[in-house]
Amino acid sequence: MILTKYMFNRNFFTPTVSHRALILVGFLCLFSLTVMAQENHGQERTESNSHSEQEAHEHEETEDLSENANEAGHDHAEKAHSENSDEHGHDHGAEEKSHVEINDEMARQQGMVSAKVSSGEIALTTKLYGRAVVSPEQISHIRARFPGKLTRVNVNLGDTVKKGQAIASVESNNSLQNYSIYAPIAGIVTAKDANTGEVAAEQILFTITNTGSLWAELRVFPQQATAIERDQSVHFSADNTQFSSKIEQILPSSNNSPYQIARVPIDNSLRSFFPGLLVEADVVINQKVVGIRIPNSAIQRYEGAQVAFVKDGNKYLVKPLELGISDGVFSEVLTGLQPDDEIVVENSYLIKADLEKEGAAHAH
Repeated sequence: MILTKYMFNRNFFTPTVSHRALILVGFLCLFSLTVMAQENHGQERTESNSHSEQEAHEHEETEDLSENANEAGHDHAEKAHSENSDEHGHDHGAEEKSHVEINDEMARQQGMVSAKVSSGEIALTTKLYGRAVVSPEQISHIRARFPGKLTRVNVNLGDTVKKGQAIASVESNNSLQNYSIYAPIAGIVTAKDANTGEVAAEQILFTITNTGSLWAELRVFPQQATAIERDQSVHFSADNTQFSSKIEQILPSSNNSPYQIARVPIDNSLRSFFPGLLVEADVVINQKVVGIRIPNSAIQRYEGAQVAFVKDGNKYLVKPLELGISDGVFSEVLTGLQPDDEIVVENSYLIKADLEKEGAAHAH
């Protein structure tokens, strides 16, 4: 009761000056503490956020570096693997495609022939075209020596006759004596205008043509004229037949055409040619001795290059060639072969076929 009375005493609630000062100081201290606490909290939050951002940034950089490193390592590994694969594949393919193995017995059965390379002569040629013709001296037109009656005709059109053979008889109007008509050359009766009982006057009774000896009349145009001369060798090709001869005559064309005619005799004893046949000729205009000469039958085209196949025991090696001049039969080898190399000169295409077959199987 005493305490209660005291508390509700008005003097208890009436502050003094010192009391006010203490209260003011307390408020100031409380305010200062509150402000400092807020500043510290903000600074800690800022530092925490900064630290978190830095850690996040460092984490991102670490992840980027790790990813870049992984990508670089992956790329490097892929590149190294690719290079190793390419190198391995290339070596493996080259090893498979660089040769084939065929034993001697199999090669013999397949008709493959090998020979050592050597030096030789290469003939430079130019090509001319023309026709096979009968020479005028190989055509004979036969008439009666004296007019009279044909008492006998011994041959028919298409018959083959010998030189000096009696082909008809005529009774002379002047002497009434029979005389014989003989074949002046050997050949074939290619025209006949004579029958028994008819009168022989000035007409041609028989024509005999000798086709056992023909001529090639080759056209020589102005750009070729300076290189073409008499006695030059000529290699002919016609109807799968080949033979050689020489130019015997060079004449102007008979109808004022802008070319000359090189005439070359043809031995036609085998009857491989006939008058009017188109012929192709290689005229030798120069000859050269070369260090390595191989037949053209030994050359094949393989993987875009001209090659020959060198025999080494049972192995047949691919040798790319650099070729020089060629005469259509032989070619000069500038690089790719050595003297005394043994190469396939016949049926070399069989080796090419084996190589292509192996290459196709490997690619598959």
